[in-house]
Amino acid sequence: MNNPLQIKTIGTADSPELIDIEKPEQGLELHVGSNVFRNTNGVVKLQGKEQLVLEAQPDPLVLILTMDLYDEQGTRVGHIRRNTLSANSANRFTINVKTSDAATHDDPPSVTVADRRTGRTVFEACLMQRRKVRITAGNFFTHKGELVTVSPHYCRIGTVLTLFGNVAESRGSAGAIG
Repeated sequence: MNNPLQIKTIGTADSPELIDIEKPEQGLELHVGSNVFRNTNGVVKLQGKEQLVLEAQPDPLVLILTMDLYDEQGTRVGHIRRNTLSANSANRFTINVKTSDAATHDDPPSVTVADRRTGRTVFEACLMQRRKVRITAGNFFTHKGELVTVSPHYCRIGTVLTLFGNVAESRGSAGAIG
């Protein structure tokens, strides 16, 4: 996934000429609604707790989701580990994973989680480029029982916090919301 650090010397070993350094690939860029979290490790913290992790696998190109699912009281009702529902979650939730040979706008690799009880999409994300993930829809609860709503335009937690158009540099750590 990451390129090793490569150094190419220009000139002789004794010359003070420049050295070209190819930087390794940076982390994932997460688009949550209209908000951008650059250079993340793929983790999203909601209200101080790591609730979901996104990974990109190169061959075949697939988006991998790990996520805890809560109800409106903050009780954990489901768990997804690397695109697999835990045994007690399979009765309530479904997961659909689409792979691809390349990330294209027409048919990107994606992962969608739906609630069987309500028929609603709980979470949906797609891989727009090799290292760029767009969370396109969300309708789930945090560990504190607050509703998280993600649309193409905003990300909202409860009735207090709404983010739209924010850009944050995560410097290799989690994207934090709330």
